[in-house]
Amino acid sequence: MRVVVLGAGLVIIAAGLKASASVVNLVLLSLLLAATLSPVPVMLTRRGMGRGAAIGLTALAALVGGALLVFVLARSMSRLSENLPTYQASLAGLIDGVTQKLAARGVQIDEALKPNPARIMGVVGNLLGAALNLVGVGLFVLVLVVLFLAELPLVKSDDARPGSFKQRADSAMVLVRRFVGLNGMFGAVIAVVDLIIMVAIGTDAAVLWAVIAFLFAFVPFGFILSAIPPFILTVLEFGVSRGLLMFGLFFVVNFIGDNVVKPKLMGGGLGISPLVIILALLGWGVVLGPMGALLAIPLTLAVKELVPILLEDAPAYPRSDLTVPEQRMADASSTPVRTR
Repeated sequence: MRVVVLGAGLVIIAAGLKASASVVNLVLLSLLLAATLSPVPVMLTRRGMGRGAAIGLTALAALVGGALLVFVLARSMSRLSENLPTYQASLAGLIDGVTQKLAARGVQIDEALKPNPARIMGVVGNLLGAALNLVGVGLFVLVLVVLFLAELPLVKSDDARPGSFKQRADSAMVLVRRFVGLNGMFGAVIAVVDLIIMVAIGTDAAVLWAVIAFLFAFVPFGFILSAIPPFILTVLEFGVSRGLLMFGLFFVVNFIGDNVVKPKLMGGGLGISPLVIILALLGWGVVLGPMGALLAIPLTLAVKELVPILLEDAPAYPRSDLTVPEQRMADASSTPVRTR
């Protein structure tokens, strides 16, 4: 009965999260970015700065830097929208070149199977238009990040009883903040390196792809997905050879960072098996959409810490095979007798 009730409750919670995914994703993304910046005020306080001053300085830097970043991203997406006809012509020429090479080798491609450059660029244009409409949402996220920064360092419960729900909640908060903070700082460094590579090669909208690379740092093996858009854009702009060079440098930097640098930086493992990670990506992706893949690991860490105490504190349900009088007699027999 306990398993059935717990499962039904999880289904109801998942349905509620899915129904309000747009708002929940906004809040969780703001919390993720705030947790990424949370080690900064901690380091400032350790260097002798006051707690309020450290939080205020970090919040001000986040607000100014975030506003500047939103402006640069908006400009990058606007420039991409203006250059769509050029990319369409390049894609059409690339498809025609591949078709001619295959025809020279005796391979004929049906016209219905050939990619339509106009349709592809139409979809890309719609995506860019939708992204430009989210500039106001990005500014609201900045406000939420500043507010979370003001609250996160104050979440502290020294009087929590060991083993209590409050103590496990604080432990989950510390674990998630540590993972998100270290992973976020590491992802920021990798994103800067990727930005330098793209600027050196000449990839258009390099800042946009660097931000996407930073966000995908929270997704297992997300660097491969983050490298696909700039690779395609570089191929359309400069040809296949330079695109492969960019992708190769991306792969080397991110592979070394994920498999050599990050394990030393993060210390021990997360205590989550690869199978659980894949299932978490699928589950949170179904509930929260694409943003669920970004938030899957932090949310799974929090659930992993909180579920044991929830199961321990769950009330025992009466046996269904007893009648009411028998159940009362069983309850009375299990009640300790007080003696004077």
